[in-house]
Amino acid sequence: MKRLLVVLMTALWTTFGVVKAQEVSPVDFMRMNPYQMNSNPSADLPYESVMSLFVGNFDLNYMTPTFRFDNLFDFDYWGRPKAWNLRKFANSLDVDNVVGFSMNENLFTLYRRLGNGMLTFGYNLRAQGDFAVNDGLFKLLAYGNSAYVGEDHPATIKLNLNAQQFQEFAVGYQYNITEELSVGGRAKFLLGFTNIKTDAFEAQLFTDPESYALRVKEHVAMKASLPGLITANNGALEMDGGLRFTDLFRNPGFGVDLGAQYRFNEHFSAVAAVQDLGFIHWGGNNIQLKSDINDAGQFYDEGSFVFEGMEFDQMRQLFSDAAYREQVLDTLKQYFQWEFSPAGDYNTMLNTGLLLRGNYDVDSHNRFSLQGNGQFTNNGFRPSMTMAYSGSFFDKLDVCATYTIMKHSYDNFGLGLAGSFGIFQCYLATSNVIGLFKPLNVSAMDIQMGIVFCLRSKK
Repeated sequence: MKRLLVVLMTALWTTFGVVKAQEVSPVDFMRMNPYQMNSNPSADLPYESVMSLFVGNFDLNYMTPTFRFDNLFDFDYWGRPKAWNLRKFANSLDVDNVVGFSMNENLFTLYRRLGNGMLTFGYNLRAQGDFAVNDGLFKLLAYGNSAYVGEDHPATIKLNLNAQQFQEFAVGYQYNITEELSVGGRAKFLLGFTNIKTDAFEAQLFTDPESYALRVKEHVAMKASLPGLITANNGALEMDGGLRFTDLFRNPGFGVDLGAQYRFNEHFSAVAAVQDLGFIHWGGNNIQLKSDINDAGQFYDEGSFVFEGMEFDQMRQLFSDAAYREQVLDTLKQYFQWEFSPAGDYNTMLNTGLLLRGNYDVDSHNRFSLQGNGQFTNNGFRPSMTMAYSGSFFDKLDVCATYTIMKHSYDNFGLGLAGSFGIFQCYLATSNVIGLFKPLNVSAMDIQMGIVFCLRSKK
């Protein structure tokens, strides 16, 4: 279990804490911010050139629509937690519950106007993932197996995980075909570092209605692409040496962003875009984990582990005799064996996003937008709707306010601010201002910030 924990932590160490859930940020609507091109590669920037190094754009995003801190406790008169309430927490969950996360650190950006458009280059470190769990685990903890009695009413626990870290090298071009129509696209070469993915993770607990005997079934199948220091040998994980430089370049991938914008008149315009349409091929140091109930003797029955109870003396020994307790644990290990072995190559898809946006420009400084946004993940499609106001003032200040609605999440009030100081622009934005003060009780939040060099055209 310690080695399994090492695998999980290695695969997720840069992604802990979040979601690439909807990737809705006020920056997407800020017309003076060059990183609006991340969501809309057809955006016509008001600059001759843009450059950043290391601090241009940092973006952290997470989504936990059903996991709320307030649902886990009972509170006293002053609002302080006074007792756990697992039943309240379990009842607040959906049948399926998703946690999503992403991180994007831009290390280099160079945009340069070329002809009737703009050539773009970028290098990013990225991580994204999705974790889904059904409510069965929490309801079993809250109500016990007495709530699941009978062959047709088992306690079922399901998990689904796909998380990956990778480098992204992007080159694109934004082109103004006419005064009304602009298009843009980016090609992305990807290099995967780590991935962990479940093909199946399910366990069932059956309780006999007469004898209360317990029957357990399980099926686990997971894949991982890990740094070379972790290998599978004789069914177990081994660690040898440290991280190798070649680990950064073993898993190639490819992706594209596409976008188009049409201006109907001086007031109305529309945008359509696709982001992260692509995949990563994992072909270096792949490991698979498989586990099913093993036939190890008297407790095995047709693919299940069957437990009919213990005598009183056995229970007393279990708590008081360390040697007996160790013997019981060794017996259980024979039935529940987790086997690690080398795995073949496999592919994972990026979390592809879709965007449809309508804009109304009151004048050259004030804009209202309505956007439908969605993302395909390993756990399905997640839609959202955003209303936004963006304004630019004194040619120095860029502001944006957003409100986003998604399933189980109706408190996403966002705010973005940017100030220009000579040729530098500093900005800070969040999709959920409330989340800054109550981070454990919001369904989704994005934080984006940076400092970027922007050179305006002399025209």
